Amino acid sequence: MPPLASLFSIFLSFFTLNAEMSMNFSQTRDKIKRASFYIPFTVYFVVFSIAALISFRLLGNNEINAVSSYSDIFGLLLKVAFAFCAAIITVAFLSVLISYFYFIYQKRKDGIVFQVSTDLREGGQNQKQTVKLVIKPLFKPLFGFIKLRLLYDKKHFSEKFSLLENSKKKFFSTSIEGTYHWPLPEIKEYHVEKGLIYFEDFFQFFSVAVTLPTSSKFFTQPASKDLHDLTVLPRKTEETNTRIEQLRKVEGEYLNYKNFENNDDVRRIVWKIYAKNKELVVRMPEIMDPYASHVYLYASYFSHFNTEGHGAVEVPFLNYFKVVTWSVYQNLVKQGFEVRYVPDQEVAKNNLADEQQWVKYSISTSQWHRAKDLKSYVKTSDASVVIISSLSNADEVKDLIEVHGNDITFIFIKLTESFKNQNIVDWVQWLFVQNAKDDIDVYKRGWALSPLRQRIKDNEKRLEEIVAKYQREAVVI
Repeated sequence: MPPLASLFSIFLSFFTLNAEMSMNFSQTRDKIKRASFYIPFTVYFVVFSIAALISFRLLGNNEINAVSSYSDIFGLLLKVAFAFCAAIITVAFLSVLISYFYFIYQKRKDGIVFQVSTDLREGGQNQKQTVKLVIKPLFKPLFGFIKLRLLYDKKHFSEKFSLLENSKKKFFSTSIEGTYHWPLPEIKEYHVEKGLIYFEDFFQFFSVAVTLPTSSKFFTQPASKDLHDLTVLPRKTEETNTRIEQLRKVEGEYLNYKNFENNDDVRRIVWKIYAKNKELVVRMPEIMDPYASHVYLYASYFSHFNTEGHGAVEVPFLNYFKVVTWSVYQNLVKQGFEVRYVPDQEVAKNNLADEQQWVKYSISTSQWHRAKDLKSYVKTSDASVVIISSLSNADEVKDLIEVHGNDITFIFIKLTESFKNQNIVDWVQWLFVQNAKDDIDVYKRGWALSPLRQRIKDNEKRLEEIVAKYQREAVVI
């Protein structure tokens, strides 16, 4: 036993040391990468300098007949070419320096305006997020470029990019305003803490960077998914000054049940409650309300499973749930309903005055959680639509839908639909032919090997059976 224990200790020490070395290497690599952002010249300048040096040396060492009349002319041409290259490179570098020092001067005066916001225009599915940026005062180097790089969520950097400017500016403009189509992986709110402003010349030989601190937020928007018109039943109204054309069924009282009396219809007895508590209760009869026109939409982000650290659940599954939830909201609005979205988690304050934009922001910033389950979240006397996911507690869903399946439309979102089936051909191609093309492929492979995969698929199958059994028109997306 002691030798075995010693051997195990050696292996444990080895793996611990290996993990620490990998972490240190990763941190060192990140530091080197960040330091490279501030190198004042580009790869183009290095390649040009090496090519020019080799060319001048080869041409300068070329054996030309000393008595030839071309030797002096060739040498003079080499000097003119060298002087011309030096002149245009100097002009390019000076134009970058002038723009750089002007920006530094304005920065010290605290006169720089740097704004990052979301472009709220509706985009198509799978479209990259459009971000609007405004920077002033500054001006571009002569015939040069202004490029940016953003530090977001404390540890991530974007690629260096140029803005797609909204309109043509004056020759010496002191501001830059435009959009950037940013391929961000998650639908959520991003926090930008710092920006790197690059001043580059026309040849893109020099790239002088300035750090610009900021505190900007923007959120990525869920795309729209085409859905068939949903059949829902408004069950509440917030005002009684506008009548509707078609009468809607609503709950008769705030309480849905009462004790059984002799004159009550036995068909209204809730046998499930009797089986648990041995009490005879009946459902309160609905009334026909000519003012019931509001649809209360509930979307539950509650997770019955511990999904922390599971990338597929935290990114593509969550993105898919948000896309479908937003699409359901839009579908109801287009049908003419007064839709009230009820979030199941606290939504950060935002200056969006438009209600639909607030709903979009609320959906975008929501996360999976284990704080508020379905029963404590859904107010059954008001709810018209309840959206559940593959992570919902099947027992809670069954309890709710058994009683309220005829009054509330339950929409079940199968999260695994966000992935296409991973077949053996995909695995062979990944193993022998090609590397991962994008993050989705990485998430697919991680999901295929996840120990949580089978449990969620079993829960998903059970939820689909419950929705199909207790709801007249099963809605599974």
